[in-house]
Amino acid sequence: MKRGRGRARRKDIKRAAALRDLELLDQVDEEPDDEPAGWQTSTATMAGAARLARIGVWAALLAGPLLGGAALLGGSTPDAAARPAPSASSTAASGTGPAGFAQLYVQAYLAAGNGTENSVAPYYSGTLSLNNPPGARTAATTVVMASTQVSPGYWSVTVAADIVAHPRGGSATDTGLHYFQVGIEATGPEAAGGAQQGAGPVGYTATSLPAEIAAPSSLRPGVLVYGASTLGSTDPAQATVSGFLAAYLTGTGQLGPYTAPGVVMNPVSPAPYSSLTIAGISDDNPGGAGGSTAVPADGSLRRVLAQVKATSNAGTFSLNYALTLRARAGRWEVYRLDPAPHLAPGSAGSMPSPAVGTTQTPVAVPAATASTATP
Repeated sequence: MKRGRGRARRKDIKRAAALRDLELLDQVDEEPDDEPAGWQTSTATMAGAARLARIGVWAALLAGPLLGGAALLGGSTPDAAARPAPSASSTAASGTGPAGFAQLYVQAYLAAGNGTENSVAPYYSGTLSLNNPPGARTAATTVVMASTQVSPGYWSVTVAADIVAHPRGGSATDTGLHYFQVGIEATGPEAAGGAQQGAGPVGYTATSLPAEIAAPSSLRPGVLVYGASTLGSTDPAQATVSGFLAAYLTGTGQLGPYTAPGVVMNPVSPAPYSSLTIAGISDDNPGGAGGSTAVPADGSLRRVLAQVKATSNAGTFSLNYALTLRARAGRWEVYRLDPAPHLAPGSAGSMPSPAVGTTQTPVAVPAATASTATP
């Protein structure tokens, strides 16, 4: 109640001040007209201005309560009204959960047999009657090859399995890679492969038994940027690559003397090989760089592919390393251990030619994006 009286008192004070202003304006308007012509013109102008001001004051008095009520009813500032409503964030559904579940399902399915169908029950709840003896085959390894969302919360997963056969009275035989496709239904949030927005319980189930399918087609690799020539022993890059890989794979020496400033790398630990030899190094110089002793200006980049023979207690093994070198102070330094050998610009893998007498449906292969050796 006190607040209401305070507001009313403030309104009365404002009204009284406005009325006083009106009285003063009326006095200006009623001034006599016996002054000189110039003053007569000024007085008339002042009178007109007074009338306009009086109208403005009355308009303000009348509009004040209306504007105040509108503000109270609206209850928002112009900034708040212009502020856009927050939109619900959406994330792409993840196939990691369904893929892992499918991998476990295929492993259990391959090992199950007549009388042990219940071992598949955690993955597939449909009616199941297997004819093969339990353990007739097992998966030595499994890996997910593809995980595709068919519809929200429903996935098609392809699993590759290296199957070992265990015939009765015979020795185990590796039958090679087999490929299985399974349908997996997921419940829960999108992060777990489901269709639900926000948190919730997660669950998976297979919708049928696995279907064995053909292996994915192998491609012919695209053309690499590296030439066929081998760097000679007098090329400064030879010593850099050899020293770097020896430190990286055998623990002989440090990486620092062979890497560019600011490049931080760790050697393989524990060192998997006791020694290594460089069987050949090719680079991206179209004319070949074998025997070259000149190092270009600082900052110049050079991409090389090293063929390595690495020796351990188990034998000697062949490895390839793609490196980007950078010139500095008249020497080559390792600037980057490339994640993959560089493809030549415009080069892409291609499907192998079909055998004579067979037909093959062409498959579209996306063009590879050529890598650059810029820092």
